[in-house]
Amino acid sequence: MRVAAQDRPYKVVVIGGGISGLAAAYTIQEEIRQKGANVSLFLIEAAHRLGGKIRTDPIDDFILEGGPDCFLRQKPWAAQLAGKLGLHDEIIGTNDGQRKIYVVDRGRLVPLPDGVMLIVPTRVLPFALSPLISLPGKMRMALDLFVPPFKGDGDESLGDFVRRRLGKEALEKIAEPLMSGIHVSDPENQSLLATFPRFRALEQKHGSLIQGMLAERKLAAGRKPAPANGPASIFLSLRGGMGQMVDRLAASLPDAQVLAGKRVTRLEKLPQGGFTIFIEGHPPLDADAVILAVPAFDAARLVQGFAREMAGCLNQIRYVSTATISLAYRKTGIRRPFSGFGFVIPRKENRDITACTWSSIKFDHRAPADSLLLRCFVGGPGKEEMVSLPDAEILQIVRRELDSLMGLDAKPLFTRIYRWEKANPQYDLDHLARVGQIFEQARAIPGLFLTGSAYEGVGVPDCIRQGQQAAEKGLAFLKMGSANFVKSAGEG
Repeated sequence: MRVAAQDRPYKVVVIGGGISGLAAAYTIQEEIRQKGANVSLFLIEAAHRLGGKIRTDPIDDFILEGGPDCFLRQKPWAAQLAGKLGLHDEIIGTNDGQRKIYVVDRGRLVPLPDGVMLIVPTRVLPFALSPLISLPGKMRMALDLFVPPFKGDGDESLGDFVRRRLGKEALEKIAEPLMSGIHVSDPENQSLLATFPRFRALEQKHGSLIQGMLAERKLAAGRKPAPANGPASIFLSLRGGMGQMVDRLAASLPDAQVLAGKRVTRLEKLPQGGFTIFIEGHPPLDADAVILAVPAFDAARLVQGFAREMAGCLNQIRYVSTATISLAYRKTGIRRPFSGFGFVIPRKENRDITACTWSSIKFDHRAPADSLLLRCFVGGPGKEEMVSLPDAEILQIVRRELDSLMGLDAKPLFTRIYRWEKANPQYDLDHLARVGQIFEQARAIPGLFLTGSAYEGVGVPDCIRQGQQAAEKGLAFLKMGSANFVKSAGEG
């Protein structure tokens, strides 16, 4: 094996400077810094900026998020990394005193009933009094208590699962709009086991979703309060926006050679082990290990020459396009005051936007006290053509929808459109089996590692975890059989 014995530093190249690639590079950087690893690190990103879909733009006293605006507290990897980067005191929670999510129903904003956890009602009275679900729909949801659990361990679509347990109306008015906000997917194609395995676990353990959620709620209420460790909100962010993490990660890579604005055109596997990386506008690089932190279709393009079967599997992971539109307003121009975190729109409503987050109500530090910041979403499955419309047309559509749904006809102070073309991977039915096959094929190629949102989670914490794991696997590969992985005390 080429890496088994050598005097020169081992060369690791991370291709892709999104959050997964940055987490991988940071993990390798820490190995170099703390243990004196004999590693030369490169990070290559085709765009001129790092961060991928994480993009924060301060405009005057507004903080605009082009992509993800938060991360789950329940998944600790993002908060842990923020702490390592010295950002612990910058972590903020949502304004839970104003937590209210609306669902558009027949053109009106209807509050989601209190006590709905994910898609499951856990409080009887608010759910019974809610006008969102019809009486027959409520009765059908209650039948979840008697529906037998799924037999076997096979996958099923989220749509089939919710219909089976809670009925069609629960799928259309609650599950589809709420879940699509997380995964930007069509529930009829979306893999339950790849996106919400917790639902299957609750069903199998408790016999029903309602019983399972009630049991978890009771268990959580009985736990002793955890030591103070930042905000207790479900969703967390950073005071200056998610871009703070990207900026701090980029500044924490002094031993890495960062090549931004450089596209990798070809990856060649060498007979003696290792790889040669061909880069636009830069001499080729030889590498002992390569971490591909790029979309699945880009990974397929790069491995096509030496792993045709794996490339075919990678190309089976579909992507869809979306866009976010931020709009800033002065409160004095808004005729009908509103509060809450925003609204989601079921597909059956046939609207031109899919959701709207009231960003400066959801989080502090997003707008001046006399202003509001909203963020609307367009595109996704079946509506991708919206993303390609001219700016003026998109803004006209969004403002028309806000007027229709919220009575918001004020002229915004400014707007900003962020397009994310083919940036949202689709976890289709049997996604986990497909990913398992891809990883098995990658294991047969010494020194090649895959990471990113295409595989085992699309959220920021999941992407960080996957990047860290890819780096750890790469470092373990280099250590294997090597006597020179750690520099001697006399080396610089």
